[in-house]
Amino acid sequence: MKKKLIEAGNLDSFVCPDSDTLYVDNTMLLTPGAKDELRKRKISIARVEDAAAAVAEAGNGGCGNPDCTKDVCDECEDLVMGIAVLLKEEYGITDLGQLKEMSFKLAEAVKGNI
Repeated sequence: MKKKLIEAGNLDSFVCPDSDTLYVDNTMLLTPGAKDELRKRKISIARVEDAAAAVAEAGNGGCGNPDCTKDVCDECEDLVMGIAVLLKEEYGITDLGQLKEMSFKLAEAVKGNI
C-alpha cells in the first residue's frame, strides 16, 4: 500500500481546520519538518485508526462538506492537491494560505460544475 507523505509544504491540506488537529493513521508518513511546523503552529497530532473518519467525526469532511464520506474525502483531497500543485507550478503562487484558499475555492467550483 502506498503511503501519503505529509511534509511542511503540503501540511495545510491534512490539518482539520475545525479542531486545529492533524489526524494521522498508518497510511501516512509525517516528516520531521512537518512535525516542527506543527509544533510551531501549536497544532496537535492525533494518531487514529482511520484519519478520514476522524476528520469527518470532528465536524469537517476534509473538503468543507460535513456530509463527506471517506471516498468523497479522498477524491476531494486529490482534486485540491492537484489544483494547489498547478497554482504553484504554473502561476508561481507560493503563499501557503493563499494556495489553500484558492485551491478549495477552485475545487468547489469544479465539483459544482461536474
